[in-house]
Amino acid sequence: MFRIIRTPKQIRAHLLFIAPLFEQANQTRHHVTRSAMNAYHQGIQSIVFDHYGTGDSQGELIDASLSLWQQDILKQLLELKKHSNQAVYLSLPLSAVLLLSNEIVQQLDGVMLLQPNFKGKRFIQQFKRLALAANLTQSHNAKEAVTVAKPIVEIAGYLITPHLLDELAGQSLTKLADFTLDSYWFEWLGGAEVLSLGRAKQQEEFARKNDKLWVTNIDDVKFWQATELQVASTFLTQERVAFSQIVTYKSASNKALNAELQQAFNPKVAHELKR
Repeated sequence: MFRIIRTPKQIRAHLLFIAPLFEQANQTRHHVTRSAMNAYHQGIQSIVFDHYGTGDSQGELIDASLSLWQQDILKQLLELKKHSNQAVYLSLPLSAVLLLSNEIVQQLDGVMLLQPNFKGKRFIQQFKRLALAANLTQSHNAKEAVTVAKPIVEIAGYLITPHLLDELAGQSLTKLADFTLDSYWFEWLGGAEVLSLGRAKQQEEFARKNDKLWVTNIDDVKFWQATELQVASTFLTQERVAFSQIVTYKSASNKALNAELQQAFNPKVAHELKR
């Protein structure tokens, strides 16, 4: 497994960055690097890795499965817990939340959610739709046949088994048991925008699962949708506030939010979601 680990002299917490799926991993990579460096400078050990069959990690995507990716995450969490008593958090942008399992959640002190999409079926539908639209503008050059022992589909240049797509499509919040984690939800929402019904339902469903949710709206560029590299400076500032909270208390769930966090995150939103 390919990993980049940034370890400060004094570790005050651990943050494992879970890459989102397929093209989203490429679209968020530069921002993950910035977040990992910010975490490091605040005394948080940051771990960035590529899933099996993706990026610079070993294996082929056609041999990957949801359970394999989940086991890779769980192994890393157990290793951290074995050698440290510091808090362990996950950073989960976009579709990365589809990799959560009850076993993974049980090892965590908290999560950082960046515009999360817990609707596996909808994610796969959008993935296929975007790939289809892109293919309409591509040249129809013949490609060499790929001989494999299992059925595969090609979507946006990715060779994927239908089984993996079905596994991901079957993921949703309903598969997770109730839990208590420090949860920081970053929702990209412009000043004049209104939260869509679908996004509001996801927040409400998460709040029913977990009673430690703080939501902040980010009025900034959606860097994962940009056609060129963009930096969401407002998000990075808000994220640093959350990092500060993480290292201030071993577990923020047993402490009242400090004044800085109250200014950055919207406790009114969290309260309304839990009613």
